[in-house]
Amino acid sequence: MAKLWGGRFTKGTDKAVEDFTSSIAFDARMYAEDIAGSKAHATMLAKQNIISDADQIGRASCRERV
Repeated sequence: MAKLWGGRFTKGTDKAVEDFTSSIAFDARMYAEDIAGSKAHATMLAKQNIISDADQIGRASCRERV
């Protein structure tokens, strides 16, 4: 797969960067499930009084915009 920054740099990409970004295609397919899990986690945190209800609502509305 061609890289967006291809041609801008003379050296190859560091292996650590390659490893870190290797799952982006898979992650893109899983974003909806990831957001649903985050919403459920925030709901649990609010029910346990770890975060406020306002924080939980604010976090949920931010995720809706994604």
